[in-house]
Amino acid sequence: MADISDLPMLHDIDADYAPQYVKLARILREKIESGQYRRGDTLAAADLAGQYKVSVPVTCSALAMLAANRYVGRPGPFRSYLVIWQAGA
Repeated sequence: MADISDLPMLHDIDADYAPQYVKLARILREKIESGQYRRGDTLAAADLAGQYKVSVPVTCSALAMLAANRYVGRPGPFRSYLVIWQAGA
């Protein structure tokens, strides 16, 4: 898998010019929907940042986007996000 931070080649018609946090949110959403991350699993921003080779602020923005779309929730301001999405819900 290519790093999220890899830049597309000039004039690549199939390139994805979405911001890094949107790309990461899509990846995490797919993993949640496929069951790789299950309801109640913890998603720590620092761990995800290292795994996907992006900054912690990028990861936090991706998780905030997922929270806005009710895939994850956060029990407190200094706590990790938890998967709250459930298939068929």
